[in-house]
Amino acid sequence: MDMKAFSEFWKGMFYFVSTVTISVFLYLVVIVWQPLWTEGFRNFGAISKAIIRLDRTAKPVAEMAPLMLGEMDEMRKAMVKMQASMDTIEKLDPSVREINYTMNRMNWIMERRMGAMTGEMDRLGDKMSPAGMMPFNW
Repeated sequence: MDMKAFSEFWKGMFYFVSTVTISVFLYLVVIVWQPLWTEGFRNFGAISKAIIRLDRTAKPVAEMAPLMLGEMDEMRKAMVKMQASMDTIEKLDPSVREINYTMNRMNWIMERRMGAMTGEMDRLGDKMSPAGMMPFNW
């Protein structure tokens, strides 16, 4: 194989590989990606309208958010002051602490036991005697 045949072979290989590469690239662009692009451009109008609508609805909320945060901060400060005053009252009078504990315990019992008591009363149904005869309910 002489030098001319060698160079012709590699020139041919270069053109063959280039042609195949360009063919694959054109196949991807025309057959695969082009339908995706056209679908995306079809939806572009709807997407931009949705963004404009979102901007119109979100803008007032964004303007109100700092005001709402300020109000919430004021409410938190008031709650902290109220809690501090309750702690002070509890320190001054131990009976207030006992009342607070009793109320919390009653709330806990009511939450836990009301469902069970309602179920037991439903199960008894007509088996209970009239209210005036309560001692005979066993």
